[in-house]
Formats: sequence, structure tokens, C-alpha cells
Amino acid sequence: MPSPDSDQPHSAETLGPAGPIAPGPAPRRRWKRIAIVLALLVGVPLALFVVNGTLLSRGETPYLEVLSEAPPGSLDDRDPLTVKILAFNIAKCFAFREGPSFDDVAAVERRIERIADLIRTEGPDFVFLSEVFTECGPCPVNQGQKLARATNMHSWAFGEDYNIGFPFYRIVAGNAILSRWPIEPVANPSLAGRQPFYVARNNRRVLWCAARIGSQRVLLASIHNDSFYPDNNARQMQQILDYAGDQPAIMAGDFNALPDWPSIDLIRKSDRFTGASDGPFTFPSDKPNRQIDYIFAPSTWELLEHRVIDNDVSDHLPIVSRFLVKP
Repeated sequence: MPSPDSDQPHSAETLGPAGPIAPGPAPRRRWKRIAIVLALLVGVPLALFVVNGTLLSRGETPYLEVLSEAPPGSLDDRDPLTVKILAFNIAKCFAFREGPSFDDVAAVERRIERIADLIRTEGPDFVFLSEVFTECGPCPVNQGQKLARATNMHSWAFGEDYNIGFPFYRIVAGNAILSRWPIEPVANPSLAGRQPFYVARNNRRVLWCAARIGSQRVLLASIHNDSFYPDNNARQMQQILDYAGDQPAIMAGDFNALPDWPSIDLIRKSDRFTGASDGPFTFPSDKPNRQIDYIFAPSTWELLEHRVIDNDVSDHLPIVSRFLVKP
């Protein structure tokens, strides 16, 4: 065995007390392993995020859940035939708190019960809801389903505005329609200004369903239009009117437009709708100073009643309209 000072070449192995010790991994191999780990840590979540927002998103396909057997009789049994409609932007039941935090499930469910109590008291035939969470990883409450069940509705439909997160931990929000009568899902088309799936703010679709009312097939549109850009809001409203065409339709929800804006003027000038376009203020709920929530029905119908309901469970006030249905 050569001495430490020998000129003889050393072995690639170093002798230890128990024999040869293998050298550590080469630096290049070590950095390669680190790069693979980092790629997995970033790439896998990113891939899941994209899959969730694209392949696992319902997008323009509306969802319908039937909760009970069809109620006895029908709307057509009423004489005279009247329809009562409630519209409410429920502000996601304030599941969001200040900053990036979320309220606890119990607090959200208490707000849902307050909204359900309001709906039960009014007894509407159809409820049009804006800003509804069906999934929320940090606060997992399906708000649309809970409200439909708590108010003994026959069915409810949902149209997704955005779906952001991961398959097992995501936020899904949009518009909903609760109904005491059978309805059919029709469409959930994207509106002007639609942004990529990973943008939640101001990303809009409109939920279309249909119901038999007065021996007619009537379209139902749950609306939550652009809240930042009036010109785009008007483009969205024109899309909605074009979709309805000459078919009788009910449009209700958060239009995010004042009575003198082009969006509401488009509805008036179409001569296809009736409703309180100059009704009482609906926003903000604590000190209402503007009307941005509306209910419109076919122009042949007669508006019998329209009012707001004083409430602080959302930043909007719920509105109720009752119509006499005429051919």
C-alpha cells in the first residue's frame, strides 16, 4: 500500500474504517436531480391547473339538478295566470373575506339560511341568482344547491362563469336559476370580453334555461353583465337580445347598468319586454343610490308589482316582480 506521500496514483475509492467508501454523486448529476424535482413541483400543479380550467370545466354547458317530483298541477292551472319572479345577486354569500382569506362554512351557511327564509316568505315561481359559488375549496359549500333544497324547489340550474384552481381544490362561480316548475337547461354562452379561463374578475357568461308558461316555451336568462366597461356591457346586452330573438323570454339579474345606459335602452327599443326599468334603487344594500338589478318579461305580459326587499345579507337588494301572463 503506497504511503500518503507516494508518487503512485491513488485509487478512485477512499479507504475507510470498514473498507472502501463510494464517492458522492457528481455535481452534474446532483443538479440534474434538483432540476427534475423543481420541474415536478412546478409542472405538476401547473398541469393540474390547466386541466381543471379546460378539460374539467363545464364552460358553456349548463348544469341541471332535479330535486323532487314535478309539483301537482302546473302554472297553467292558475286563473288568471300570474308568475312571480325574484332576482338576487347574493355576492357569493360573502364567502370571501378581506384579502385572500375566506369565511368559515358555518357563517356562509347562516347567510344561506337567511336568503332561503327570504325566498320562502316570497314564494316565487322562479329565482334568478348572480354570483353563486357551487365549489369553493377554502369554504366548500354549494350555495345554489343548498338554497334550492332549503326552499323546496323542484329543480335548479347553474351556468359557470369561471372555474379556477385544481380538480380537488377549486372555486367555481356563476349564475343560477331555482324553479318550482320543470325547466330545461339550454345554454351558457360566453359574452363579449370573455377572457382566458384563469381570469376570474369580470369574466361573464349568461345562463339560459326554458320553461312552459301559459302553453308557451319561455326562455329564462340569468344575467350578470360587465361591471366595469359600459360599452362592453352594451355589447353583451345586444348578444343576449340576439340570442332570444323573437322567442318570449324572461331576463333577470344584475345587469350592472343604470336605467339611462345604452344597455337598458336596447331593451326598451326592442319592444319585446316589459318591466320596471325605472324602479327603486338596488345597490349598495346599506345605502342604495342606483338601480342596476332588473326583471324583464315578454312585452305581452302585464307588470302587476315590482319592489325591492330590504336586506343586508348581500351588497345588492333582492327584487321581486309579479306579472299577469297574456298570450
